[in-house]
Amino acid sequence: MVALVVPVGHFAGPMHTSTEAEVPESFEVRFRDGVFSLSAEEYAVWAVSHGDPEKVSKQPQSRPVVEGAAKAAGVDEPGPIFDSLIDDGLLVSVMPTGKSSQTFAEQHQMVPLALGLGNSAQNPAEFQIGLPNAPRVSVGYDVYHMWLFCHRQPTLWEAITTIAKEAEEANTEEPNAEGEEKVELVSDPDVLLKALLAALPVLISTSCVFIDRRP
Repeated sequence: MVALVVPVGHFAGPMHTSTEAEVPESFEVRFRDGVFSLSAEEYAVWAVSHGDPEKVSKQPQSRPVVEGAAKAAGVDEPGPIFDSLIDDGLLVSVMPTGKSSQTFAEQHQMVPLALGLGNSAQNPAEFQIGLPNAPRVSVGYDVYHMWLFCHRQPTLWEAITTIAKEAEEANTEEPNAEGEEKVELVSDPDVLLKALLAALPVLISTSCVFIDRRP
C-alpha cells in the first residue's frame, strides 16, 4: 500500500503584472481564504500532481509518480519542491485507509466542480459527472452522493459522518410502497471514506473536484 499524493487548492491562473512580461510572474492557487503565488517550477510540480486521467485509475498517484511526471515536464530536481509544497499544505500525502485518511478528512474539504449528469435506465448503478454531452467520469452511487453533498459541511470527515448517519436512519425505514425493493445504504464512515479516496485521483485529474484546506 502506497501513500496517495493529493493536490490542495484551486488554480486561479497565471499572473502578469507587466504588459512587457514574456512569461507569467507567478501562478496563483487559491488556498483557504488566501492565495499562493507559485513559481513556474512549483506550479509544474503542483499541476502534475493532479494526474493524467488516462493513467490514475491504473497507477497510484504516489510521490515517485509525481516526481517522475515533474521531471518529464522539465523540472530537474522536483524533490525539494515537492517537500516545500508539502510544508505549505499544497500537497498532502495520505494513506488510503487508517488514521492517516481520517486525519486528512478532518483537515480538508472536497468541493464539487463540473456538473452532475445522473445515471441512465441502461446503467442505473453508474452516475456520470462532467459537462452536457461530455461526461468525464462515472462513479457509483456512494461516491456520487458524497460528491454532491460533502461541501455542505465544514470538513470532509464531518460530511462523511453526516452522510453515514443519514444512511443508517434510512436503512431503518420501511419501503414507501408495497413490493418496493429496499436498497441498503452504506452507513460506515470508514467504508465511505475509503471509497472516496479510491475515486479521488480520477475526480481530481478530470477537474470534477478540488480539495481545500479546513479549518
